[in-house]
Amino acid sequence: MRVIELDRPWLESPFTVHGFLITHIEQIEKLKRSCDYVYVAASKKQSTDTAGSNLKRQSYTDTKSFQQAIPQAKSAHRQAKSVVKGFFKNIRLGQNFETSVAKKAVKQCVDSVIANQDAMLWLGLLKDVDEYTARHSLNVGLLSIILGRAEGLAPHDLETLGLCGMLHDMGKSEISLDILNKEGAFSDMEFEIMKTHTTRGFNILSKKPDLIAEVANVAYSHHERLNGRGYPRALSAANISYFSRIVAIADAYDAITSKRIYSPSKTSLEGLRILIGAKGSHFDPHLVDQFVQCIGIYPAGSIAELNSGEIAIVLPSPVERRNSPNVLIVKDRQKKSCTPRTVDLSDESANNSVKPLKIKHLLSDDAFGIDVKKYHEMGTGVVN
Repeated sequence: MRVIELDRPWLESPFTVHGFLITHIEQIEKLKRSCDYVYVAASKKQSTDTAGSNLKRQSYTDTKSFQQAIPQAKSAHRQAKSVVKGFFKNIRLGQNFETSVAKKAVKQCVDSVIANQDAMLWLGLLKDVDEYTARHSLNVGLLSIILGRAEGLAPHDLETLGLCGMLHDMGKSEISLDILNKEGAFSDMEFEIMKTHTTRGFNILSKKPDLIAEVANVAYSHHERLNGRGYPRALSAANISYFSRIVAIADAYDAITSKRIYSPSKTSLEGLRILIGAKGSHFDPHLVDQFVQCIGIYPAGSIAELNSGEIAIVLPSPVERRNSPNVLIVKDRQKKSCTPRTVDLSDESANNSVKPLKIKHLLSDDAFGIDVKKYHEMGTGVVN
C-alpha cells in the first residue's frame, strides 16, 4: 500500500517523506505509534504532467563523508560566490560578463554536491544581509542542484540547472538600489518595477549565444505559478518548464528563510510549511515533497530549543538520522552561554538523562543572539 496522507500534518510526524510505499513492518509500527489512521491509494495515479519526463535519470550516493567533502565544497562555494557577485557588479556598471566563468564555477558546485550535498548545504547557511541579492542567487543555484540530484538528473543537466538557479535574478542588476534595498513594503509602483526583473533577466541572458535557452527562460518564468496567477505572463501549469518549477521552489525557500533588510527570517520549518501549503496552487507537488525530503525537517545549521530547555545548533547528520540529528549545545537551560558540546539525539544512552533529549522546536536564525558563524567551523569536525 502507498500512504498518501496522515491524520495529522506531515511535519508533525516522524516521517520526512510526504507519501511513501510501505515496504517493511517497521514502517507500519511507526505509523501505529504516530497516527490513529492514514489514507492509502488503491492504485497509483498516472500523472498527466510530463515536465522533465524526457530527461535521463540516475541514482546518487555520497562518494565522500561530510568532513572529506568540506574542503572541496569550500573551494567551489568561494569561487561561485565571487563569480555571482562579479556578474551583478559588472552589469550594474554596464559591463559584460563571461558565461564560461559561470559554467566552470557551477561545474565545481555540481561535483561537490554529487560527492556530498550536506557539505555544500552547510556552507550556504552563512547569510550576509548586505549581500542578499548575490548570496540569494548562489543559494538558489545550490538548492536547485541539490533538488536536481534527488531527482536523479545527469551531471550535465545539473550543470544547466545550477546555471538557471544562479542567474535567475540577473535582472535585478538593472533595478535601482533605492528600490532593491528599500526598508519596508514596496509601493504599488515600486512592486511593478521589481517585477520587471524577470523580463530584464530574460533580455540579458537571451543575448548570450553560449548559454542554453533554458537559462534565460528560467529567469523569465521563476515567478510563474501553477494556478496561472504568477508573473510576468500568467502562464498556465502546462507552459511552466521543469527547471523553472525547481528554481521557483529553491527561490521561495531561500527568500523565506533569509533575513532581509525589510523582514526577519523565518525558520526552515516555517519555510517548508509555506511550500507545502502552496503545493498544487503555486508549486509542483512532487517537487515540493522531494525538496522536503532533501532538506529534512531539521536542516543543518538550524537553531533549536531542546526539551531540556537548552539551545543547540543542528549539525549535519546521516539521512537516516535526520529526525534525531547531532546537535551542538551552545546555551544552557537558563539560555546562558556554555561550553559547546556535541550530542547525538539518536543515542539515548549518551544523553545522561532520564528523559531522552529531543528537539522541541526550531528558532529563528538570530535567536538569543547566537552567531552561527562563531560555531560554523566546529560543525565541520564533529560529525561521523
